Amino acid sequence: MGICRLKDVALEQVHRLILVDVQEPERIGPLKVLSSRKDLELHIFDHHGNGEGSEPSVWPSITECHIEPVGATATLLIERLKSQQVSLTAAEATVLAMGLYEETGSLAYPSTTPRDLEAAAFVLRAGADLNRVAETLQHPLDPDLIALLNDLLQSGQIYYLEGRKILVASSVYDRYTGDLAEAVQRLAELQGFDAVIVAIAMDEKVQIIGRSRRPEIDVAWIAREFGGGGHAVAAAASVKGRTLVEVQEQLTRLLTERYRPTLLARDVMTTPVKSIIADATVTEAERSMTTYGVNVLPVLDTKDRYLGMISRETVQKALFHQLGGQPVGDLASSGQYSASPDTPFHDIETRMIELNQRFVPVLSEGKTVGVITRTDLLRSLHDDVLASARGQSKSLMGLDSRGGVRKRDLKGLLRDRLPPRLFELLQTSGELAERLGVTLYVVGGFVRDLLLGLENLDVDLVVEGDGIAFARAFAKERAGRVKVHERFGTAVVLLADGFKVDVATARTEYYEYPTALPTVEQSSIKKDLYRRDFTINTLAVALRPRNFGQLIDFYGGQRDLKERLIRVLHSLSFVEDPTRVFRAIRFELRFDFHLSKETLALIKGAVKMELFHRLSRQRLLDELRLLFSERPPRQAVRRLADLDLLRFVHPTLVWSVRLDRRLSDLDAALDWYQLSCLDRTINRWVVYAMALAEVMPDQAVRDMLERFPFTEAEQTAITQARFHTQPVCRTLTRRAPLRPSETVGVLSGLSEECLVFLLAKNASESAKRSLSQYLTTYRDVKPALTGKALQALGLKPGPLYRTILERLTEARLNGEVHSEGEERALVRDLIERRRSAS
Repeated sequence: MGICRLKDVALEQVHRLILVDVQEPERIGPLKVLSSRKDLELHIFDHHGNGEGSEPSVWPSITECHIEPVGATATLLIERLKSQQVSLTAAEATVLAMGLYEETGSLAYPSTTPRDLEAAAFVLRAGADLNRVAETLQHPLDPDLIALLNDLLQSGQIYYLEGRKILVASSVYDRYTGDLAEAVQRLAELQGFDAVIVAIAMDEKVQIIGRSRRPEIDVAWIAREFGGGGHAVAAAASVKGRTLVEVQEQLTRLLTERYRPTLLARDVMTTPVKSIIADATVTEAERSMTTYGVNVLPVLDTKDRYLGMISRETVQKALFHQLGGQPVGDLASSGQYSASPDTPFHDIETRMIELNQRFVPVLSEGKTVGVITRTDLLRSLHDDVLASARGQSKSLMGLDSRGGVRKRDLKGLLRDRLPPRLFELLQTSGELAERLGVTLYVVGGFVRDLLLGLENLDVDLVVEGDGIAFARAFAKERAGRVKVHERFGTAVVLLADGFKVDVATARTEYYEYPTALPTVEQSSIKKDLYRRDFTINTLAVALRPRNFGQLIDFYGGQRDLKERLIRVLHSLSFVEDPTRVFRAIRFELRFDFHLSKETLALIKGAVKMELFHRLSRQRLLDELRLLFSERPPRQAVRRLADLDLLRFVHPTLVWSVRLDRRLSDLDAALDWYQLSCLDRTINRWVVYAMALAEVMPDQAVRDMLERFPFTEAEQTAITQARFHTQPVCRTLTRRAPLRPSETVGVLSGLSEECLVFLLAKNASESAKRSLSQYLTTYRDVKPALTGKALQALGLKPGPLYRTILERLTEARLNGEVHSEGEERALVRDLIERRRSAS
């Protein structure tokens, strides 16, 4: 029987298909097209049953089907060969033994059946070489794979099911490996887990692998939820088009729905609650549900007391019946089960199932203090259970009941790396939060850079509670001033010594349309961090005394710092705010990180959707200013070109050897300028904008200057560099060297940025010498005599003063005079000549 590549097979000529260890069309690649063929002769051998013992219903007809509850598909094939009295060669028996031993874990997996043992005996009698089987199946793991397992072990989350221990973990692996499933199995065996479920970002996909050592812990249902398959003790799925964070969130949600310890309502409820007033219309309710992504809203009276709830289904039916203007209070249902904050969660779960109620309001004194929905099960692990489990497995270190958050004590790091005054400020701010009854965190770039060992004194505080009230109290306590932004729930506290602290209310945000500025509302720290751009910026440190210095990591920021990755939190991140693409490039350059594969794919998708054209020119220009202020900007421009983003500056702007060379020259010129002109400042990004303008057509530059809101100074400088420097270059490079005064005459009036651009642009050594001498010496040359000195010599104030002072400057530059006395002599000579001429 010949073997050929699948791409060489004419599928329309296929009349028989034999599936082994698989049965779903979705898992056979290009052969899936055959699933609609009624004339196909189909044979299936598989041990991944669907629990009903029936044939797969997705095929129009099946000629022969063997789907049976054994440990390995090889067992079914061996039984078939045995029944037909087929004699096996030793090599054939060895290959069958490999399949049998691989799927049953050398006959040790709990899914192994007596039939598997009988099949093993048959192939052993036929001459199967167990040494060859062992050599093939038991090879050492790659060192990188061992490191991955360690990362999974340290970052995982533990669930419990009647004393059974389940590890759930996620990580990133930068290349495909076929050994991953075996590695997961070894992890379960070596660490004593009853089951292990992992999600690994790999090759622009997220691979989900589940292994169970207990038949009662079925991992196949998890794989099926993600479009995969398998059996109770071994299953897998491959997820495309979603980020690792999104897969993690769904995986955690599925598991917390199925396996969790007892909790109280207050431990898992969502707060603050998105609600609606009874007088609001059905149309307004529909808008709120869409905005916040919820399917049920509590309905409140004017005193915020709970009246009932309204569901999306009710709203949609009301809209269908033209009742969009009806008050929601008229349609709200009020007979649902509700809980108090101290209701055991097990009781709530039971009632939700009995009553088919997916939304339970948590009431205190008639007011809604929280709600419990399916998504709240993300936080269903109880602190006490985790505390006891920590003594059993070191992999539990860093876990919390808030839904898989990693924790770490950074108090020592804060004390060691921060100035004492700043450390004290964070401590006292946490003490104030304790007194005010709010929860306080320092978040974002401050925490990121602390872990990277970089100095960052930009303190951003987030308050779970009233951030503005906290800011006012903090300013009063520290004798500072406060500036409040009520709309965003933020404030800036300026202390007496000029130190600034930003304070914000924990908030969530939504976008009315792609590229819009966000609308923000009060929320929890987890949702506040979820709205941020990248995982490395989602880290927070608790500041209240009872947990001061505790690092909070909901979204794997520590892992991505370690892996040096820039990763978005969800797949619509760049759709909501395309400027995040420019920030991603900035962080790549600043920290020498790289984009994760899924983040890179999402950027390419945003470019394909032309989202950057929807950005206001001001926002795009602001991002370019920041990007070109990073060092070295040449790499930033190259990255923009690699990602096809330069065209959003102007369609004619492309990467070229000329642009590359000019940017490299600018790097060197700016480095020289910074060392040589210490007392002057320059707008570095404008110099790089000049390089972009240089490689664009004249009209394209004019279009760019007109479209983007450059400042007047920026526009003047870019215009000078692009349209008025050619004569200057010709003068500077002429054969006869310029006198110093001639150099000043040519270069005075040009902006600082234009001068540095000319320094980079000119290859002539004489021109570079003239420019550098002008920048460092010539332009600062002034005569010793002033207008007052001229008046003392008997000259009346007037236009003659300017003529004389310019002549004195020229003489100083050219070395004609060297002292005040020589200047006076020159002035007397000028006066005498003027008198003689008159």
